[in-house]
Amino acid sequence: MRKIIRWLLVLGGVAVLVPSTAFAADVSGVSSPQEFFGFQPGSDRQLLDYEQLTGYLDHLAEVSPRVVMREVGRSALDRPMYVVFFSTEENIARLDDLRENNRRLALDPELSGGALDAIIRDGKVFLMAMLSMHSTEVAPAQALPLLAHEIVTADEGAMLGWLDEVVLMVVPTHNPDGMDMVEEHYRKYLGTPDEGSSLPGLYHHYVGHDNNRDYISLTQPESRVINRLYSLDWFPQVIVDKHQMGRTGPRYFVPEYHDPIAENIDERLWYWSDVFGSNLANDMGAAGLSGVASHWVFDEYWPGASSTSHWKGAITLLTEAASCRLASPVYVEPTELRVSGKGLAEYKKSVNMPAPWPGGWWHLGDIVRYELTSMHSLLKTAARHRQDLLRFRNELCRTEVEAGRS
Repeated sequence: MRKIIRWLLVLGGVAVLVPSTAFAADVSGVSSPQEFFGFQPGSDRQLLDYEQLTGYLDHLAEVSPRVVMREVGRSALDRPMYVVFFSTEENIARLDDLRENNRRLALDPELSGGALDAIIRDGKVFLMAMLSMHSTEVAPAQALPLLAHEIVTADEGAMLGWLDEVVLMVVPTHNPDGMDMVEEHYRKYLGTPDEGSSLPGLYHHYVGHDNNRDYISLTQPESRVINRLYSLDWFPQVIVDKHQMGRTGPRYFVPEYHDPIAENIDERLWYWSDVFGSNLANDMGAAGLSGVASHWVFDEYWPGASSTSHWKGAITLLTEAASCRLASPVYVEPTELRVSGKGLAEYKKSVNMPAPWPGGWWHLGDIVRYELTSMHSLLKTAARHRQDLLRFRNELCRTEVEAGRS
């Protein structure tokens, strides 16, 4: 009730409790993505470049108290990298205090009693989303303006309730240079037989697709920026890394992961990833999104990818969406649908994929819909378990420090 009813008005000596949702957001200066870009993100054969994407986020940060955008580093080719924070106006106003709460929960094994209870009472879950690390996996970054606009303009309903409990922090793209390389190549060949073809080169200047293999050594500036965000600066309790995969299998992967998993990771991190993953599968299925698979192919064993955040005490999640040809739709025949690897022996209804996608046209807009629904689910789960997630982060701190001492 404390979160649902936040405003106390005294009218004629009578105290009246008014739900916070009664106060509509001021959206008079907010441009919709359609207005800002001239097209709806996720439309066939339309891709945002990095300047467009960050320009829109900067616009929202200027006009809305629910958004803060901060430069956090430079890419290999010297483009600015950003983290964007989304939450209620109240949470954004005390962002630095909430950051200190995160730091103490993550690093102070002596925190206990009333001090710990106060931080858990007042703290918020920080959910960090890393988008489109691999630059041909365009949909997560393309979906971001739609989610951002929804957050900024929400004046009632579930979204505001989630944001009362959660601060969403988003890296718009892990690889700004590659986003522009892929987008430029796509536009160049739009309407030709080479539309949607592969970029004839590396979309990261030094490591290409292997930018997701750099987290054990941190040789690249982008990896160092991301690692610093969750290891040294903000200590988010939950991290999701959003990717895409091939086009002829399941439409979407969510945890739980398949074996093997890293055995020197505290088992409670795996339990929590399963909580988020099962809610993802349930919520996406309830929204009518078929082809959601879990406990399939993707394991969590090797500490070289961005999922090294497991070792830093964060509940780390992976999603993988089926691809089209960048922004060009593809038609997948039912006879083309197949699976391979761990967890799914056949492409049919099973415990790891209860509702197979039947085949047909697959558009960028379809992937964007899956991405938005997945973000809603993650926000909802984080909000629902806010106090437990914050308490767990400090319990894990104490466990790990004691393990180190012994």
